[in-house]
Amino acid sequence: MESSRALRVLSLLVLVAAAAGQVPFLGSCPRPPIVGNFEPQFYLGRWYEYSKYFTVFEVGRKCIQAVYSDAGYGRIGVTNRSIKVLGGTRSDIRGVAKPVGRPGQAKLRVNFEGVPSFGSDANYIVLDTDYTQYAIVWSCSSLKLFNTQFLFVLTREQFPSPYLVKHIMKRIRHFGLDTGKLQKTDQKNCPYGH
Repeated sequence: MESSRALRVLSLLVLVAAAAGQVPFLGSCPRPPIVGNFEPQFYLGRWYEYSKYFTVFEVGRKCIQAVYSDAGYGRIGVTNRSIKVLGGTRSDIRGVAKPVGRPGQAKLRVNFEGVPSFGSDANYIVLDTDYTQYAIVWSCSSLKLFNTQFLFVLTREQFPSPYLVKHIMKRIRHFGLDTGKLQKTDQKNCPYGH
C-alpha cells in the first residue's frame, strides 16, 4: 500500500516537472563546474539555439535565437526570438538577467516580461563558453527524489561546424550531463534577418 502511494506521488511530481517544461532525472541535481570568470560584455550579441532539452514553451517553434544586450548595472537584456511553425509569424519575449552568484560567476536569474517568476535562485547558468563560438547553458531544480533540468546549446553561427558540435557534446558529457536527451533546433528556412 505504501509503495503504491509513493509511486503515485512520484508520478505526480514527474508530471509537474514535465508541465514546467523541464526534463526530469532521478536523484538530486548534479554539480557541474560553472564559468567562474564570466565576462558578460563578450557574451552580448546574437546566439542561435543549436539544441536543448525539451521545453514546453518552445513547442511549435523554430529558428530560435537569443539576443543579449547591456541593460546597465550588471544586468543583461534578453530577447528570445522564434518563428511559429504554424503560420510562420515571429514571436519575441523580452526579459532581464541579473547576476545571483558570487562576483564573476556565470549564475544568472532571468525574468521575462509578463511571466510569473518563482524563487530567486539562478535559472541560467553558463557551464562553458568561448564567447565567440558556443555556450552551454543549464539549470536544475531538486525535488526530493528527482531533479528537473534545462540544457541549451547556443552557437554564434546558425549552422555550426560538425567539429564544433562534437567538441560541445564532449564538454557536456565531461560535465556528467546527458547528451542523449538533447533535441536539435530547426534552423532551416528561417526568414531573412532572423
